Amino acid sequence: MASMTECKYQWQRAVLSARRLHFDQAEGLQQALRDGFFFVEPAQAFDLAPGDRFARQFYLSGHGTYRGFCTQTETELGKHQGYFCRDADQTEQFFLRSSDWHRLFPEAVRIQAQRMKTLAIEVLLAVLASLNIPPALWRKATGHCMASQGTHTLTFNHFRPQVNARGLNIHKDSGWVTVLRSLEPGLEVLRDGFWYPIDPRPGSFIVNFGCAMEILTRHTATPVAAVAHRVVQQPHEPGKADRFSYALFLDSSLDKRFCEGLYSYRPQIGLRLEADFEQFLKSILEHTYEPHSAGLY
Repeated sequence: MASMTECKYQWQRAVLSARRLHFDQAEGLQQALRDGFFFVEPAQAFDLAPGDRFARQFYLSGHGTYRGFCTQTETELGKHQGYFCRDADQTEQFFLRSSDWHRLFPEAVRIQAQRMKTLAIEVLLAVLASLNIPPALWRKATGHCMASQGTHTLTFNHFRPQVNARGLNIHKDSGWVTVLRSLEPGLEVLRDGFWYPIDPRPGSFIVNFGCAMEILTRHTATPVAAVAHRVVQQPHEPGKADRFSYALFLDSSLDKRFCEGLYSYRPQIGLRLEADFEQFLKSILEHTYEPHSAGLY
């Protein structure tokens, strides 16, 4: 599959206000659901400097409020959390679920994380309101992701241009909604067999829909696409700052008391259990970070 330097598609943009998405285009929401992503701005902007600073420093050793997090690994924090550095990608990453934000994040980063989480939940609510799924089923259908039982992870990515590897492997996000902060070129999405670059827009987040949303809606009148995406290898250019990004992932609860797994919705039947979420998540993550596979399903 080739990369396209020019894009024939007009990617959608919306402003989120009072839990409603206001798109620039008349059919913007419908197109965004087909694309699997769109740009969004909150009605009231919030300070992103703490997250930007953390993304530029978390991997550095030594003392400091925003550095030294490379010592926090799965051993200390539990499964799928902490610092990861893999040879197959240029990225080194730090994952932290909301249950530990108050304990480990600097206060300003925690505040920003909470605002990104609220933004993700409000985007999901706005999208669900446009689908033909009864509101009484939303909590069960989405694995309680909009409540405290959900899995809410803030992930930071630092791209190491001196490493001769892909930037970040082809994958689809596992869950419902991802709110991504990305300031430099490098992100690409797969559409109709071609890879298209997504140029950043100042002041906007990128919203990706994940596999859980795609599975839930695939039999409805308005199916939502989970977008396959990647980050291309970053060149080593002396004097150029390293690429970074970070994202809030909105996922189902990992507690089976609240979430049996991933469901599909069929208008004449209701919810149908399709997969165990924890196993699904494990598979997506393993295939994303293996050298010779992709995080797809």
